[in-house]
Amino acid sequence: MTIIAACVITLKKAPTYRLVKDGTLPIWSAFGMAGTDALGIAAFKSLAEELDALHLGEGDAVIVTGTLCLNTWEGKDGTQHSGLKMIASKAEAIQPPSPKRRASSPRRSTGPAPAADDDFDDYGRPQA
Repeated sequence: MTIIAACVITLKKAPTYRLVKDGTLPIWSAFGMAGTDALGIAAFKSLAEELDALHLGEGDAVIVTGTLCLNTWEGKDGTQHSGLKMIASKAEAIQPPSPKRRASSPRRSTGPAPAADDDFDDYGRPQA
């Protein structure tokens, strides 16, 4: 059974890029979180090259579409581990929104008020 999925991944460490099969097959791999679930990601060929060119790092977000599979491996201590892995067919970096600038409010002066150059008193009545 094949499961096709799309999700937003936050990278938990910098991705790796390498060439395998006598330097002819580029592979980009990363580890991130999709919500509360850990997920490994792998991209091959031109997609791997495109993702590597983005220079993504820890904390960056990526939209990934691909095939989910169960990945199993043996740890250094000999214990068996398993986790989800997505073989990416499409991926795109998400640019964080630019910070909104607050409208600057006029600053209030703490000094004395400027002298009035009019012929009215403090209550708006004409002075004699």
